[in-house]
Amino acid sequence: MKSIEVLIADDHPLLRQGLVKLLDLEEEVVVVGQARNGEETLQKAEELQPDVVLLDINMPGMNGIEVAKILREKHPAIQILVLTIHDDESYVNEMIRIGASGYLLKDAEPSQVVQAIKKVFSGETVFPSHLMERVMEHYYQLEIEYGRMKTAAALNELLTVRETEVLRCIVEGMSNKEIANCLHISEKTVKNHVTNLLRKLDVEDRTQAAVYAVSKGLLPTD
Repeated sequence: MKSIEVLIADDHPLLRQGLVKLLDLEEEVVVVGQARNGEETLQKAEELQPDVVLLDINMPGMNGIEVAKILREKHPAIQILVLTIHDDESYVNEMIRIGASGYLLKDAEPSQVVQAIKKVFSGETVFPSHLMERVMEHYYQLEIEYGRMKTAAALNELLTVRETEVLRCIVEGMSNKEIANCLHISEKTVKNHVTNLLRKLDVEDRTQAAVYAVSKGLLPTD
């Protein structure tokens, strides 16, 4: 069986040495090189073509995120496993976007590090569940916002400019008379616009129209 060749990239010598000792205990894993910074990581990756790069984020010069982007572009076959102190979903999200195969915190158990290396080598992904929950919540909120934008865009296509102006006035709590004075149109015309608005928004009264407009983001803020 082919050994899993690993390049360790971290600017802390003690951590690198500890990882080397840990991985030396594994028959399936061999450490083929070490790198102290981003530039050296790219150089060693080019030279050694490891199966897995165990990559820190905080490194002098070029950081781990920049390194991961270049590795993914130039060496797509190399699996990137991040090992970091950053317990932050924004970093996880960025590494997922780049195409990293895994993300571990430096307080992970030694056995977790070994298993993660084996998993990413075999094509699996490894991400902490608590961070993935935050990432998924972020994407969920984006989907909600995107849905609101689509809804607003679709409904705004149904409303005329004048109807949109009347709707804004309704949201501001104006009466028909106040709307007429504000927009310089007759009260009868305002009533017609309100009737059309209620029908297009499929609501029963002005209050529902106002609530619907705000909740769906129909009225762009100035």
